[in-house]
Amino acid sequence: MGLSATALATALETIRRWRDDPETPVACPSCGRSGLAIADRSARPYAEWYQLSCGLSDGGCGLDETIHIPLGPPVMGGLD
Repeated sequence: MGLSATALATALETIRRWRDDPETPVACPSCGRSGLAIADRSARPYAEWYQLSCGLSDGGCGLDETIHIPLGPPVMGGLD
């Protein structure tokens, strides 16, 4: 199904807050429920991948999304 543009922007902000302080619970970008599960599945230096889950069994909305953030290619050192 995918996230709307607004929900994606909210999800990216949620990921930023989570990266700043992974111990503090963050809210689901879809339903607003606290306790969103985020797993960092990144393949640095090429891309960041985050799995966001808001489990139905925990009273959440069932969100299960992977966010892909491409990164620039590694910069190789030049010759002097």
